[in-house]
Amino acid sequence: MHKQIKAIAAILMLIVSFSFSMTVHAESDKDSSLPEPIIWENSETGYFVLLQDDAQLLTSEEETQLAKEMRNITAYGNAVLKTISYNSYSASSYAEDFYYDIFGQSSGTLFLIDMDNRELYLFSSEDISYTITSSYSNTITDNVYRYASKEDYYTCASKAFEQIQTLLTGRRIAQPMKYICNALLALILAALINYFVAMRTASSAKASSREILNAISSQFAFTNPQKKLTKQNKSVRATSSSVGHSSGGFSGGHSSGGGGHSSGGGHRF
Repeated sequence: MHKQIKAIAAILMLIVSFSFSMTVHAESDKDSSLPEPIIWENSETGYFVLLQDDAQLLTSEEETQLAKEMRNITAYGNAVLKTISYNSYSASSYAEDFYYDIFGQSSGTLFLIDMDNRELYLFSSEDISYTITSSYSNTITDNVYRYASKEDYYTCASKAFEQIQTLLTGRRIAQPMKYICNALLALILAALINYFVAMRTASSAKASSREILNAISSQFAFTNPQKKLTKQNKSVRATSSSVGHSSGGFSGGHSSGGGGHSSGGGHRF
């Protein structure tokens, strides 16, 4: 009986060990399926290229090619591409937090493809943010979101970093949405001006007070005028003491919070 108990215990131990090994193997296979980030350092500036495609939107060839294109940005700061399939925060919050967690207060730019929120977001920090402003971030994402809508994520990211590079080298990029908005505002303003001018010219001119007085007849006739006292009132005017007036004032100072300079903008797709 004692031997049978030992045999059963040994069998149970083997079953438990086998189950544990299968679980570990499954977890290992799951982790190995995650793409490895591409990291490259510019030895002259110390800035990095970081490409982390967690949403697996790019092929390995596209990742390699895009990482090479991103190297041009490292003359000015870090260049980061991050893709995600799940995000419990806003795209802007995720991009900012991810960048600061990795690089801190260091010059750089991050292009995020957020598949959960279906949004492209461009975040820039420190030196680069003075060139890639929030306005330009919105313009760049406006210019490339159509590629993401067509699921051409490589071209979307490539065009984004190309335009970032163009601005950093002092050149200009196309801003069609800005020009369209300016044209619409100009048309609306011109229509309003024409409306008020038409209303002013269409209304009849009003006579001035002087013209009205001159048109009134000024002939009066008095017959046997008399003056008669009908009532008399006695009034007393009281004098009041002067009231002193004092004005208070306040002074205040302005203090700016800590942290570096940053910018950002995005577009849904």
